[in-house]
Amino acid sequence: MVLTLTPEDFQRMKMAVLEGDEQEALKIVKEYIKRLDQQAQAGMKSHLR
Repeated sequence: MVLTLTPEDFQRMKMAVLEGDEQEALKIVKEYIKRLDQQAQAGMKSHLR
């Protein structure tokens, strides 16, 4: 699985870490997990066709 990060994704992640914003960091991780889940489901659907 590959998670493609935009420059904006990277900057947002970096700022959350530098500022010590745990809530924002957790929110970002949850968004990444959701994106990876969507990719995995899309991949599974393509195998069923």
